[in-house]
Amino acid sequence: MRRIVVDTNVAFSTFLNINSRIGQILLNGAKYYDFFAPEYIRY
Repeated sequence: MRRIVVDTNVAFSTFLNINSRIGQILLNGAKYYDFFAPEYIRY
């Protein structure tokens, strides 16, 4: 699996536009990628 680091800007962009390509990767890519993000993003 590939490892992807998700920063805060990308996470908030996904929340604003979930239909974007990046949004779809973040929402549906868990079986293909390992996502890493700061602890405070998860709350």
